[in-house]
Amino acid sequence: MGFRRTNQGRRASEPLRNLDGYCVALLSVFALSPIACAPRGIQNPAPTEHRLDHDAEARNKSARKEYFERMHRTAPGVDWRAIERANGLRAMARKEAAILASEEGNDPGAWREFGSRNLAGRMHCAAWSPDGTQLYAGADRGGIWVGNLDGTDWTPLSDNLYGGAHEIGIVPAEDGDPDILIRLYGNMAHRSTDAGLTWEVPEGLTSLDDTKRILVSGDDDPTVVVLVRRLFRWVVMVSDDRGASFQTKRRLDGSGDIWTPRTHLGPLYALDAKTIYRSIDYGETWSQAGTAIPASQTGTGILAGFENPSLGFNVAIQANGNWELWRSEDGGAHWQYLRILSDFWQSLVSSSQDGDLLGYAGVEMFFSRDGGDSWEKRNSWVEYYQDPANKLHADIPGLFVIPDTNSPTGERWYVGTDGGLYESDDQVASVHNLSLEGLGVSQYYTVYTSRRDPNLVLAGSQDQGYQRASLSGRPPPGRGPWADMDQLISGDYGHLTSSQGTHDVVYSVYPGFVLVQDGERFPQLTGFLDFPAGESHLWLPYIQADPTDDETFYFCASRLHRYERDQEGTWEIERHSEQDFGPGYLSAIAFSPVDPDRAWAVTSDGRLYHSDDAAVTWTVSEDTGPGSHYFYGTALLPSSTDPDICWVGGSGYNTAPVRKTVDGGQTWVAVSEGLPSTLVYCLSQAPDGSGVLFCGTENGAWRYDPASSTWSDLLGTDGPITTFWASEAVPSQNLIRFGTYGRGIWDYHLNTPGCFPYGEFRGAPNDLSLVAD
Repeated sequence: MGFRRTNQGRRASEPLRNLDGYCVALLSVFALSPIACAPRGIQNPAPTEHRLDHDAEARNKSARKEYFERMHRTAPGVDWRAIERANGLRAMARKEAAILASEEGNDPGAWREFGSRNLAGRMHCAAWSPDGTQLYAGADRGGIWVGNLDGTDWTPLSDNLYGGAHEIGIVPAEDGDPDILIRLYGNMAHRSTDAGLTWEVPEGLTSLDDTKRILVSGDDDPTVVVLVRRLFRWVVMVSDDRGASFQTKRRLDGSGDIWTPRTHLGPLYALDAKTIYRSIDYGETWSQAGTAIPASQTGTGILAGFENPSLGFNVAIQANGNWELWRSEDGGAHWQYLRILSDFWQSLVSSSQDGDLLGYAGVEMFFSRDGGDSWEKRNSWVEYYQDPANKLHADIPGLFVIPDTNSPTGERWYVGTDGGLYESDDQVASVHNLSLEGLGVSQYYTVYTSRRDPNLVLAGSQDQGYQRASLSGRPPPGRGPWADMDQLISGDYGHLTSSQGTHDVVYSVYPGFVLVQDGERFPQLTGFLDFPAGESHLWLPYIQADPTDDETFYFCASRLHRYERDQEGTWEIERHSEQDFGPGYLSAIAFSPVDPDRAWAVTSDGRLYHSDDAAVTWTVSEDTGPGSHYFYGTALLPSSTDPDICWVGGSGYNTAPVRKTVDGGQTWVAVSEGLPSTLVYCLSQAPDGSGVLFCGTENGAWRYDPASSTWSDLLGTDGPITTFWASEAVPSQNLIRFGTYGRGIWDYHLNTPGCFPYGEFRGAPNDLSLVAD
């Protein structure tokens, strides 16, 4: 076991060496032509979900939820979601006021959406415009989008709306006005009559516990029906004024669902416990349809009816810990048990044209063409990576069927996945990706731009893998995402880090291994390193590259570990410090860019540490955040000019979300004036040395003015209200680059003078000798 400071990779005074594959080139007075290039290390693997077992992603789904909860650490009885909903509503009010007044705000800068242009994130739902010419779609935290039916010309409609869209209803307006938009998301319902410029809560849909379904009748005087939960009971509510107000029509005894025929105006059906009820007057009166489903237990139910050749129902009921699938082909008179749905995320749908065709989804999509007797898988998740345009991405939260008289099958299927939105016009014989261009809803954990070449950008995403952009030229004019990203390997990746900010050697973490990239211009994935055995750590454990050695990085767990690569390419893992950070574990460490011997650390229960010998020995700080129970540090930001100054950001629902030390970490004081009670995910500082800070939070980005010691909203008129998870300063372009969890990567351009030329760390000069014959 060692506790030493190593620097075998490079002396601190040496320039970073070029690891781009040891290219050999000939120089002439006419051209520079490469002759041979032997890439270092192994070849990139073909993109896969991950390099672990097939079921790892399913396990990660629940682990990811627990990770989010741990990040939002609160005192007992404090509902952070309720706090963030209130924060989101205030952000909407600020943004709406700025938009209506055509103001940019007081912050000196401008927003520009970066991307990804070609890789989308989690999509939940789809609906057509009333005239059938446009497609609306709802994203998890990316809001509502509208585009052409072929997936072109996507436009965001809800960047000033807090939250995403799990269900959307599109209602025809009167007198040629824009389509009326209604979205359901968690316990929120909102409506817009001006194409998303402003939003309001419909009358009757306040104080909700949850939302589940929205239906819109297809007549000239449309009726809107929603299923929502209030006071712990699911209720069917109906609007006859195009969604402006809703009235309760039925309270369900259990957790049910609603459905109405899609090919013609017909009755409204409600699954209540294990029985289906019918209303022919939109909820005024109800009658029982058939007999109760003979399921073994009453639980959450999903109703998927079908119209042709006759009325029937497919129903999934949660019973005894399983999802039981039941079917009736005679309107509910008789029921047949089909199977247990083993991979089911409550996405169940039936064809509107063929009663024997039904499908359900979870990690993957399954369908039956014979009424549920036999089943097929649409495609395995691994097939996506070889053919993203025609194979479904893994993780499918939404299935929808819309009748279409122009389709040869009379309908179109829509599939919402963690990799975008798909359609099928041949009843799932094939699928086509509608999100290959311009649907900017990627979910990013981290973004990392090369300090040597700012045209090279890496990013780690939720389920869209480890990504890389190699840019050329300036961004095109106009709005919308413009940068394409290549997915080098898929899965969930976070905490990208390198020794000096270049891409020579980059480390990132997947929930199961540490990924190593070698080479900036020609990257190779050369390492898939196991976590230290027997350690407690985060789902995405924090890692940090050694600031003076590009072949070394640190792994945060209940103890601090050092990974070091020797000259033979072998990785050695050692404990770097004797310090035991239990009973929790390290959630972040950081080194001072002024003095790399100075370091800070924060643990999962809020304890703050500082070190003067490059993280070997540690001293616990006098202050925590506070009480050590309700502060979860997620960001450490050492000052770029003063080795005694560092900021920490984290869960601030019961305490200040940002704190600062000016004495090397001995004491910490709150610096949160102007910030709401929120979770601070990331911190960055302006590249001009002014002391201006930027932070990303659960529902927006903020700017800190050191002169007034206050924070102000950074979104202005153009920044989206979403989760800003990652941030970094790009000095050569004088901007702060944010990675959001739902709206891709965004750049905030500063109006202050730039600080650096095109790139730093350009390496040693090339000596050219010309010899005459």
